[in-house]
Amino acid sequence: MTAASAPLLTIDGLSVVAEATGSAILSDVSLEIAPGEIVGLVGESGSGKSMTSFATMGILPRGVRQTAGRFTVDGEDVTDATERSVSSRFAMIFQNPRDSLNPLMRVGDQIARIAALHQGLSRAQARAAAVEMLEHVHISDAERTARAYPHQLSGGMCQRVMIAMALACKPRLLIADEPTTALDVTVQARILDLVVELTEETGCGVLLVTHDLGVVAETCDRVNVLYRGDLAETGPVDQVLGSPQHEYTRYLLDAANELEDPDATA
Repeated sequence: MTAASAPLLTIDGLSVVAEATGSAILSDVSLEIAPGEIVGLVGESGSGKSMTSFATMGILPRGVRQTAGRFTVDGEDVTDATERSVSSRFAMIFQNPRDSLNPLMRVGDQIARIAALHQGLSRAQARAAAVEMLEHVHISDAERTARAYPHQLSGGMCQRVMIAMALACKPRLLIADEPTTALDVTVQARILDLVVELTEETGCGVLLVTHDLGVVAETCDRVNVLYRGDLAETGPVDQVLGSPQHEYTRYLLDAANELEDPDATA
């Protein structure tokens, strides 16, 4: 991304509350993503990362309400949640891919349904597109995989299927919510490499939700640090991780370093 790149997505002043208690989940969160840019959203469990991604997609769970905030995509106001939830410009990869796929449908049929809906393809065209999307995410023997059910595939394969489904929407913005959760280290690296590759190839923007600062350092251009629903710090990855200004960011870095080298603080 260059400094002159206009924002693809702008979130301005997003606030979300729990309706039952009125307690704040997110408070005045603002961020931007440019085309071809991967932006990290990092924080510990309960910091509001996933709720930010759900709000961006317009799919907040029942009992949670957006009280403030404006969304624009390519300069167009899409603050109405319905506009975002039904838009082909948005696609999301969830953290539990097997749970996000229909267990009763072959994965190729699930991708084909999305391709037909968002690209206006015939049934035969959509089936061919499903196989093409599976090949695109580096699944060998895509024809055979397209005939499989989710329970017949590994977690890493299911995540690739989810990415293929997202690509079938031809999105401008891809939200990846903890996309490597429960995957082993080798598979995690392959999935993240795939996200980077597809971002460079398609020019879409990516919001990468994670608790892992190592993933942020390896993958993201910029990072936003969430602390108890507030945006604690934001900036280029090298700047934020190299010279953190907020105490919470320093805490996250210290915790990550301790996990990587338990003897470092001994």
